[in-house]
Amino acid sequence: MTTHQYTQETNEERLIKDVVVLAGRILLESGAEGSRVEDTMTRIANNLGYSESQSFVTNTMINFMLHNDTNPRIFRINKRDTNLLRISRTNSVSRDLANGEITLKEAYDKLDRILNSRSLQHDLVSKFFAAAIISISFLYLQEGHLIDIFTTLIAGAVGYIVVELLSRKLQAGFIPEFIGSLIIGLIAILGHSLFPDGSLSAIIIASVMPIVPGVLITNAVQDLFAGHMLMFTTKSLEALVTSFGIGAGVGTVLLIV
Repeated sequence: MTTHQYTQETNEERLIKDVVVLAGRILLESGAEGSRVEDTMTRIANNLGYSESQSFVTNTMINFMLHNDTNPRIFRINKRDTNLLRISRTNSVSRDLANGEITLKEAYDKLDRILNSRSLQHDLVSKFFAAAIISISFLYLQEGHLIDIFTTLIAGAVGYIVVELLSRKLQAGFIPEFIGSLIIGLIAILGHSLFPDGSLSAIIIASVMPIVPGVLITNAVQDLFAGHMLMFTTKSLEALVTSFGIGAGVGTVLLIV
């Protein structure tokens, strides 16, 4: 059996790996599709003179090798969210580095600030109002009644916040969506009992929309078109489990009540 001896990495190579993996981490944690993450990582390495670099990502793992004679760099992804601003900022850093407008160290410092900047993180208050607006918008699309606006607003916003809090604590799928949809169903039924002239189905459909895994489904389709079958499979299954949790929660409330 033959063994491969890796050459000792230079400081520049270690910094390149840090930049590439950090960029991939930000993109993957912010909801970017796998094909975009791999393309960005590869482009950064190519622009820095390493045309034989290899990158491979799943929804929970980043694997990157700068060239065949260096150790691979592996990073585990433990959390994922949707943050388009972080994705845009990371892409801007990648383009600036490719155009020679910033140095490698400056690129790392900018990416580190993007990762740790609280101004780029959505707090629970802003998410509460965003979920409320989304719910009311879908109530309009469902041709709901004006009397259902308050119930839909409360159900959608509270349900989303419950899912967000449980997701941060549990780091697991299905359970946050199940409990969140339970609460949405209870609020919807309670509101409909107080204002019976409205439409219960429109309230429930509009209220669960903020927790529907739309980004997962969209990214899964994009990875399918890009030929990234593993990412397509994992994200499709994750979206399926999430959707099942939402349906199970609402269905349980309707059956019991």
